[in-house]
Amino acid sequence: MIRSVVMALCLSGLSLNAMAASDPMKPPQFAPAAVEQSAVKKTSFTLQQIKMSQNGASAVINGNLVKEGDMVSGARVVRITSDKVVLKYRQKLKTLSLLSNTKHSGK
Repeated sequence: MIRSVVMALCLSGLSLNAMAASDPMKPPQFAPAAVEQSAVKKTSFTLQQIKMSQNGASAVINGNLVKEGDMVSGARVVRITSDKVVLKYRQKLKTLSLLSNTKHSGK
């Protein structure tokens, strides 16, 4: 009798583990090694949009809406003008321009 109860508990535990492993809504487990690897990668910045208004300037960088002083992907937004954004990343200034992203006919 005890043997069958233990066996049933073991089987039910296995089935719960199998269900949890295949649950698409289960959040991923934290993996410190993956974070360390991503820190080694070179970060790229993509300027997608600039908006100038009376309330101040804002920009969309890497899909994030930012204003001057905000952080995006480890960089601080230093200045936003009508055609470019200046970031400070790893103690260096990096300029992102909307004009450099456009293609010209070359004529």
